[in-house]
Amino acid sequence: MKRIFVILLSSLLIYTAGAQQSLHYTEKDYARNPLWIGMIKDTTTNFFEAEKAYKIYFKNHDKPSGENEDIGEHAKREKHPSKREQRKMQADNRMRIEVKKYEHWRDMMRPYIQADGRILTPSERLKIWNEQKVK
Repeated sequence: MKRIFVILLSSLLIYTAGAQQSLHYTEKDYARNPLWIGMIKDTTTNFFEAEKAYKIYFKNHDKPSGENEDIGEHAKREKHPSKREQRKMQADNRMRIEVKKYEHWRDMMRPYIQADGRILTPSERLKIWNEQKVK
């Protein structure tokens, strides 16, 4: 329950913060809350900062395994788990989805990362694509 509350609270904080560049997070913030979830949704995010937040968060939390990687997971799900186990499984599934989103975002952004960690904006990427298309 506490884990779900922390995830929901941090998501709320991220959404209310919006794209404010003046916010500076500490490593403690990164360790406690999955701030990287909101960072990948912001087009002005510094790639290196998002990657740092992701790595620090999972130094202090268990990274969810992939689907059906746990031996006997399918059999366990067929039973009628308690409410607590159901909430834990739901929280794990949500985190698993967020991890997959992050990994996809990371792979998609790699070609657009500048030396300082800035990611090219969608309009800059479109401009490069149009220039290559003309050639």
